[in-house]
Amino acid sequence: MVGHILWLAGISVAIATTTISSWVLVVAVTSFVVGAIAAVLGWRFYNRKSDVLAAFLFALPISPVLLSVAVLGVTYL
Repeated sequence: MVGHILWLAGISVAIATTTISSWVLVVAVTSFVVGAIAAVLGWRFYNRKSDVLAAFLFALPISPVLLSVAVLGVTYL
């Protein structure tokens, strides 16, 4: 939920600027980087047998990353 709200705020700011395409790339790259960091941390907690925290970290970036892929597709295709 927090990731989705932050993503929406970032895309709203990106759309409000005059250089939409460059800001969409910035928000998408940020989303992918945070998603990768959450996945790595999730994998570490999974290996430590902390299943609840690992599941949370694995699920955290799903919505922002998928939405970023959709926005990149709409923007550049």
